[in-house]
Amino acid sequence: MSRSNSSKTLHRLIALGPATRGVLGAELEISAPTVTRVLQPLLERGMIRPLERIGAEPLSGKPAYQVGIVESYTTFVGLKITDSSIYGAVVDMGGSVLAHDERALSDTTVPAVVDTVVDLVSALSADFTISGVGIGIGGRVNSGKVISSGFLGWTNVELENILERRLDVTVTVANDVQAFAQAESWWGFAGGQRSFVLISVGSGIGCCTVMDGNVFEGEHGSAGMIGHLRVGDGGPTCEMGHVGCARAYASSTCILRYLEKQYGISESYDNFVTRATAGFSPERAIGVAAVEAVAQLVSGAIGFLDPNTVVVSGDGISMVMAFESEFRKAISTYRHWAGEKVDVLLQKMEFSAWARGGAAVAMERWTQEAL
Repeated sequence: MSRSNSSKTLHRLIALGPATRGVLGAELEISAPTVTRVLQPLLERGMIRPLERIGAEPLSGKPAYQVGIVESYTTFVGLKITDSSIYGAVVDMGGSVLAHDERALSDTTVPAVVDTVVDLVSALSADFTISGVGIGIGGRVNSGKVISSGFLGWTNVELENILERRLDVTVTVANDVQAFAQAESWWGFAGGQRSFVLISVGSGIGCCTVMDGNVFEGEHGSAGMIGHLRVGDGGPTCEMGHVGCARAYASSTCILRYLEKQYGISESYDNFVTRATAGFSPERAIGVAAVEAVAQLVSGAIGFLDPNTVVVSGDGISMVMAFESEFRKAISTYRHWAGEKVDVLLQKMEFSAWARGGAAVAMERWTQEAL
């Protein structure tokens, strides 16, 4: 969908923060009179506000005032669906979480999940004006349709349409890693960066590329599905039977399954990381192999995409942090020797960040359709 100048302006202010009229005109490639015409209705509606004077406009010499978004103008509900629960949060335009709640899932059939989503959204939105609902879900999602989600056992579910009929509000459904990247590009560790790659390590392995401030979804909504890329000649197998794929080596699900199947060890992921860090066998060897697999994915992303930054995060980031020296050494080994240096950041995350991702994709759609 092409954006109006009003939509582009609001999106720019959300993504990169306050700016003067001159900066907006230069970045959005629109004339000064057009900037003035675009800003006036946004100011009148209370979506943006004037900020302090910071000098003079370079061409006209007129006083230069920044404008910025009004964070409290409206709110969005963001949800993260897992195989055992749905976590939700109310998020304002500045990315602040104003309220949150959770519902357990004992039944992952479509009707049961839809009923739980409706109940949770109703509870969260009782005290707020909600302009949209966004949902992050692990799996392949295209145009609001869940093409496949292995952990839920879903295929070809028109989740967006089903929920819009039940909730009577605009609903946006997206891949959870893409939603997470959208939120972080605006409000998180990548705020202000126009180009970065996010690799998520947790119960699954996912990737998202942000280019020129926009999440790249791919032609079929499948961009970033890297979990089953082969990174080793042998090694463990994933639940699909793939030998040596990134998911088999590095996802928490496959690591714990491998420990139990191969060694008869049943333990939590946190305990696995603790024992691996302390040097216990077989956990240490499994942990080192896992971070080397992630390092291959990072090196591949650098080689293919040449981003400003690669961010590694997710529920399983503690393992990568525990073996950071091995991880960075492996990146140096695998990446192209002649390439430019690219920053690789390891970022802890709170689980609420997934729900904030849902709110971000809802807001992204709202900036296109509401103006």
